[in-house]
Amino acid sequence: MPSLFPDTRSSIPALPLAIATCAALLLAACAPDSVRNFEAKGFDAYLDSVQRGCPNMRIGNNNISDWLRTDGGRNDSDYVYWLDQTSRLYYKRITPAQYRDSVVGALGQGKSDTRAVDCIIGKLPAQRPTSPAGDKRP
Repeated sequence: MPSLFPDTRSSIPALPLAIATCAALLLAACAPDSVRNFEAKGFDAYLDSVQRGCPNMRIGNNNISDWLRTDGGRNDSDYVYWLDQTSRLYYKRITPAQYRDSVVGALGQGKSDTRAVDCIIGKLPAQRPTSPAGDKRP
């Protein structure tokens, strides 16, 4: 006799996969430009110029120069925050003053961080885009 309820046993293993896929898509959509955009050549060049022109930088307990040499760490929340704020600065989404306040406020210890932040801001190219390549945001 046919059942009134469909057999769902075959679709149960697909449920965790569907949930994981949705979660990954949501996280990718929320990731900072520096993580989402693999073609951020201008931003990458900017970070290279910061690495070359601002040796031995520290903000608080964080060695920015080491982060730049080793590409930081995705599990390091300080690095992720710094990279996101630096991306926002580069793409003109925040001003240099807002960058200084946010980075020193979250990661720094006050006046001792000024040299590193000044150097990062000083390396900004005069002509830079307002969004990563392929980004549809204004």
